[in-house]
Amino acid sequence: VGVERAIEVGLREQLESGLEEGVFPGASASVAMWSGTDWRFVHAQAGKLARDLAEVSANTIYDLASLTKPFVAMTAMRLDQTGLLPLRSQVRHAIPESEDSAIGERCWEEVCSHRAGLLAWVPFYESLPHPPGTRGAREWVLSVVLPRCDPDRVGRSVYSDLGYILMGFALERLGGVRLSELVAQEVLRPLGLETEIFFPAVRTVRDWPKPCAPTGWSAWRQRMLRGEVHDENCWALGGIAGHAGLFGTSRAVARFAAYYLDAWHGRAGVAQRKLAREATRPRSGGTHRLGWDGKSVDESSAGSELSGQSFGHLGFTGTSVWCDPQRQIAIVLLSNRVAVSDDNSAIRAFRPRFHDAVVRAFDRASGGDRGEDSRLS
Repeated sequence: VGVERAIEVGLREQLESGLEEGVFPGASASVAMWSGTDWRFVHAQAGKLARDLAEVSANTIYDLASLTKPFVAMTAMRLDQTGLLPLRSQVRHAIPESEDSAIGERCWEEVCSHRAGLLAWVPFYESLPHPPGTRGAREWVLSVVLPRCDPDRVGRSVYSDLGYILMGFALERLGGVRLSELVAQEVLRPLGLETEIFFPAVRTVRDWPKPCAPTGWSAWRQRMLRGEVHDENCWALGGIAGHAGLFGTSRAVARFAAYYLDAWHGRAGVAQRKLAREATRPRSGGTHRLGWDGKSVDESSAGSELSGQSFGHLGFTGTSVWCDPQRQIAIVLLSNRVAVSDDNSAIRAFRPRFHDAVVRAFDRASGGDRGEDSRLS
């Protein structure tokens, strides 16, 4: 109880600090901690959904943005284990249109770990020749993505939305259903998260049991976005894509992170331990892993206190999750910092300070720094 109370107080203090500094209009944070027998969760919220709107609550849903990627990567890895999508197979086997392009020779493991040579981002929504979400739009996007591979960048970690967009196409083709259903089938449903993490493109807002934080004005769509994905490229694909599109609550993301740490430590079975260890193992050429990022040596968004084994991910809208296998703790921050403006960069300084404060509170309350536990392997 002392640890939980200390972390709750620390979370609230940091979120209030973020409000005062204009980092976001509101935020929801959750921490998962392994007690030795089960997981304990601490949640805190602060601020409003946006100016003149309701207060943020534990039920508030946020646009997860690129936090979609770990869920899609886990889906791909589970299909790899069944043999449906071997991650060591070449892209051209699942995407025949790539036969004559450089990306066709790369393998899916390279794509998912951001080492296939694909460009980081292309604003293809600006030139979309078909209505968003239609078959014509999706086929055109695929044709735009395929040539954007630079063979000289293969093997180097270059964060790429295009790679996960391509992975989304492959999963749908091999799985025979929309990506939203595959992610639900392979990840969300088995973990009991389907009601709190989902692609809103397959639901209507009136079906939502919880409030949703808006993410600002879209000049392209000419409306305020609330319950619609903020990422314009994802919207061009119909709101369901491999790189973005999921929405959820901080407590649900914390439960996903806790499951990943369970898998990492072998508490979810041999197959899932293998999946988690393979996804998060360090790779040459940079810090990115399979669906995750590792902690960089200098100026990491994870801060300075989380252990070197930590893995996590950020989202453009103001979201993040970091997991520390040594401490067996996961820290989730969901905000809509883009509701202030797309170029609101205050969160860059806030994130490491936030994570450091949480970890220090955890270490003090739990009786010392557990970041270098040599018993873990």
